[in-house]
Amino acid sequence: MAEKSAPDKDEFGTILEQLRKVQAAMRVCVRAIQDSRNQAWEWRDRRDELRAEAPQIHDEISEQRDARDELNAEVQHQKELRDNETDRARELQEQLNELRGKRRGPEEYVSLEDIEREFRELEWKQQTTSLTVDEEKAVIEEMERLSKTIASTPKDTPKPADLTEEMEKLWQEIQDVRNKAQEHHEKMVALVEEAQLKHKSVIQLSQNLDPARTEAGEAHQMYVQCLQEADEMRERLDELREQELTLKAQLDNIRKSRKETRREREKVAMERLAEQARTKQQSGQKLTFQELRALMETNGLE
Repeated sequence: MAEKSAPDKDEFGTILEQLRKVQAAMRVCVRAIQDSRNQAWEWRDRRDELRAEAPQIHDEISEQRDARDELNAEVQHQKELRDNETDRARELQEQLNELRGKRRGPEEYVSLEDIEREFRELEWKQQTTSLTVDEEKAVIEEMERLSKTIASTPKDTPKPADLTEEMEKLWQEIQDVRNKAQEHHEKMVALVEEAQLKHKSVIQLSQNLDPARTEAGEAHQMYVQCLQEADEMRERLDELREQELTLKAQLDNIRKSRKETRREREKVAMERLAEQARTKQQSGQKLTFQELRALMETNGLE
């Protein structure tokens, strides 16, 4: 039997080597697809986790904001009550002054509590309100004036010495009203501080929410990117599979061609052997088993 030619050997080996490289690349693609998809699911889970946190933060922000607004509303309520008591105290003070026959200027009958309250309000305004340069200068000057007044004002309002029974009653009512005004002011200050804590909490939660949203967006982008990479590798895998099919078909064709060539050669050799057997048979020579077989397969047995 003749050996196949060197070019035939080289072609088959070259195609076989190409096939092995393609199949190795396919295995790499399969692993890459699996890795990309696994990473995609991880990014998806992280994204969903961050998105689930957002409603909770929103709810907490809403709770803190509602609480702050309720406190601010109560601040306004206490301010109105305080201002009402302060106005009432001034009216009563004017009545007392009239009964005493002395008309005093506002600076003479404004209580120390009123001056301190006004100073704190100006201080709060300077710290929390956006002011122009001129406005801030005016506020500071007024605070300095009030500070001097507070320093020079006696801590206890002296009781006038020339009070009648009616005036005594009116003076006592003034003190009671001023005390109520001070109580409302102290409540208002406490509520303002509590409202500020709620407001700071709202700001902090909002600041926490923004990074969570950003991270959730980044996680979603990574999720999409991993899926795209998996799709790209899938397309590459499909191309490699087509190449694999083509190379396998080429190898099958070479094998088929080899088989047909081998059969053709075997047929020619068998016919030659059969012809040789016929010649020996005609001369009366004894045939070998191969020669008998050759005659049978070529239908040349006589």
